[in-house]
Amino acid sequence: MKTADLTASTSSRLHRAELPTAAKVQELAITDRTIAYCNAALDGSRFFSLLQAGQVSAPLMQYVFLQYHHWRDRLHQWFGLCIVKAGSCTDPDQKAALLSLSDHIFTDLEDGHSEMYVEFLHDLGLSDDDIAAAQRSAATTAYERSFFDQFSYGTDNFYEALAALSGRELCVSVRNGKILRHYFDARAMKQPTWLSLHAELEVNHFQDSIRPVLIHAEDSAMPARVVAAIDQGIDRHVQYFEDLLQEYESTCKST
Repeated sequence: MKTADLTASTSSRLHRAELPTAAKVQELAITDRTIAYCNAALDGSRFFSLLQAGQVSAPLMQYVFLQYHHWRDRLHQWFGLCIVKAGSCTDPDQKAALLSLSDHIFTDLEDGHSEMYVEFLHDLGLSDDDIAAAQRSAATTAYERSFFDQFSYGTDNFYEALAALSGRELCVSVRNGKILRHYFDARAMKQPTWLSLHAELEVNHFQDSIRPVLIHAEDSAMPARVVAAIDQGIDRHVQYFEDLLQEYESTCKST
């Protein structure tokens, strides 16, 4: 099945009603602004600079995405924290956010995205035994904890947490596009379904998550705290790859 067909057939149950013109303009503006920030953050990182230069080896890719597999297996916990932080399921903005968060988890599990990810690891040359033997690293543990450290339960920052999570979602889309171009296409390799699908699907996820945040805002301007939270979510995601690169290099030096 082609990626476009997969995207169209995902199990989303969200009713994506058309926004009023002013809100739609704002959503498109923040999407464009966030994509630009993602590109700048990724291009400024050492890992993605090496990727673009064709200097990311197969063993490095295997190490990074084996670790990412550990984090991805607990992605639902970040969504769960946001769900717990929502104060009301009847407030229109928070209800929309809850539907978006729940829908993302439902789609991921219902449509077998975890199985797609294992196929992606196979495309990188890893066996099921390699996957089973991999242990969670310090960088992965720190990244998993970072969202809870910043947006712990009981703190009044639900919309900021939602914005940070949405920034990470859009960063995944931009990131995957770069990996497809600079690693798989550059080597004339088959494009993994998981990478291709999430290069497109995460744009929808970003807009689903950020829409309640924008509607909640009291004026038409993008609140500074929302923009800052989006940027922080992107920066921490990119930093995870920098930390994994450093871990891999340290491991190579010690052997």
